[in-house]
Amino acid sequence: SHCDDPVMNQTERRKRRFNPTEEDSTPDVERLYRENQPSFACAGGFTAETNEEVEKKKKAVERRKRELAEMPRPDVDDCDKCGKMLLDSWLWTVFALPVCDECKDPDGDHKLISRTQVKEEYLLKDEDLDLRKPPLRFLAKKNPHNPRYGDMKLYVKRQILDRMLVVHGSLDALEMKKESRKDAKEKRAETAFDAKVKEMRQHMRGAAAAKAKAVEVHVHEFGEERNVKDDEWEKKCTTCDYKLTYEKM
Repeated sequence: SHCDDPVMNQTERRKRRFNPTEEDSTPDVERLYRENQPSFACAGGFTAETNEEVEKKKKAVERRKRELAEMPRPDVDDCDKCGKMLLDSWLWTVFALPVCDECKDPDGDHKLISRTQVKEEYLLKDEDLDLRKPPLRFLAKKNPHNPRYGDMKLYVKRQILDRMLVVHGSLDALEMKKESRKDAKEKRAETAFDAKVKEMRQHMRGAAAAKAKAVEVHVHEFGEERNVKDDEWEKKCTTCDYKLTYEKM
């Protein structure tokens, strides 16, 4: 097969690597993934995209760029931290945040946070991020777990904190809401646990009753005795087939 032929594998890799049309239209993560696979057949499900799919991706990227460019920016020219001119600051270009590259704090205020993390840690909803004015800017990146998934949306922590204050009022109010959600979650879990215990007890009681009924001792109720012959007598149970035979002197 192609997967086992090293010469064919090298040829296919060279063709893919130096095909400018495909190289330009394939996302970086997916292209790197392909180049490190022996062939398309062994590339974990990646297949060559049709022209229509490539064109659709290009249009989506252009649309995001237009939306980003049309979003309003603060009317400032200088860095909020040091007062220097912003020029080509990364935070200003991508997030319209007036902070120069020298003052950027990637582990603090300017840390990038995923949309999922924003919702979980700051209890912000989609409408808080996308509809509340002004809509928050984000950086779209390919999902590192699978390039075929939708893009990850990354937000700047400083802008998320500012939006959190608008929505919740204060950090204390946010913590109270998180605690309230935690209590409600624990209460739901406790209710579900109690219901499960009750169900198990009912099942056990039913099983115990069935077992007790199965091992219940039968008490014979005998009818009149009759003489069989000589000193031998017998009497039968009126509720079962048991027959008691005995002698009378």
